[in-house]
Amino acid sequence: MKVLVTGAGGFAGGYAARRLAALGLDVVALTRSSPVTPPDETDAASRFSVVHADLAAGDELPAMDAVVHAAATSIWDGITVDQMLGDNVAATQALVRHALACEAKAFVFFSSFSAFGDVADDVVSDATPSVNPDAYGLTKLLGERLLEDVRDTLPSLSIRLPAVIGPGSKRNWLSECVRKLKAGLPLSYVNPDVRFNNACHIEDLTQMIFGWLSGDRTGAHMTAVGAGGDMVVRDVVARLAQGLNTTSEISVGDRELRTFLIDSSRAQNEYGYAPMSVSDMLDRFTSENR
Repeated sequence: MKVLVTGAGGFAGGYAARRLAALGLDVVALTRSSPVTPPDETDAASRFSVVHADLAAGDELPAMDAVVHAAATSIWDGITVDQMLGDNVAATQALVRHALACEAKAFVFFSSFSAFGDVADDVVSDATPSVNPDAYGLTKLLGERLLEDVRDTLPSLSIRLPAVIGPGSKRNWLSECVRKLKAGLPLSYVNPDVRFNNACHIEDLTQMIFGWLSGDRTGAHMTAVGAGGDMVVRDVVARLAQGLNTTSEISVGDRELRTFLIDSSRAQNEYGYAPMSVSDMLDRFTSENR
């Protein structure tokens, strides 16, 4: 199977592209401008190629049997709604059209928990409604809707992702904790006694994608994923600190944030998701980022 993986110059797309090649798939790693790191193993590298293209600009794309669409632009300093519409909606629309033209057999879409919007429940599952999502969340919802519209001709799996962590991950709470603890910088956190599983290791995500691509696929599906089990935030921080043998000064702030747990049971039962426990995920995360 020839798989086009977008966002291959970034953390999640790059990891997924390399691992899927290592698992035996022919991978075309697509990036707009960022450099792409190929697999270390010679065998995997022989099944790995790189293409530079701007999806939203309509650049020519290679034929493929399946798509893993990890590329996206999220809310950040200086990012406009117009940029997100181009990079997230127009790009996805162009990619779906190309997949249809190629008669591709599968499409995996990296969606986001931002698509849920304002969460009022203590536990989020696939059945949780979307309420007032922000601009980024709306672009992800539109991507899911684009795939629902072609469900009869292009099987798809949209995965609503929490913080995705792994070697070199950035821009989420766990990754920022690791960055500070590694550098010996002060770390302050909140909600010490709240239960936490709001993260996913990129290896668990990639294994799920590989399994789904290898099976029988029909229709358009959406599912949410998170870590296995849960752990209170105080113990999460302590485990990270222990794994990194940090000298950081760690304190608890007074502010309280709205939190929720993730119910990944449908992803596990129907889509082959097999998450690490929170403790195993944290241990792996610290070991690969020391």
